[in-house]
Amino acid sequence: MTILDEARVELAHKTRAQIEEETAYKWAARAVAAHERYQQTSQVRWLRDFEHYLDEAAEHAALADSTGAVLGAVLAWTRQYNQS
Repeated sequence: MTILDEARVELAHKTRAQIEEETAYKWAARAVAAHERYQQTSQVRWLRDFEHYLDEAAEHAALADSTGAVLGAVLAWTRQYNQS
């Protein structure tokens, strides 16, 4: 299945809010992974990537609902991995 086929299936079965929430968590997971790499290597590029990915996660979370609940949940999920 191609990426386009996957997108067609996704749009047929999910709401935009569901897609935004899932996307937010994917970006948040990337942020956590980048932060882990930063902690391991002290290379600033991973810190920049962490910040960028976290911004993307926040953007998609904010689009998922108008209450801020998804944004708060995504940021809380991310913080549990980045206690340093």
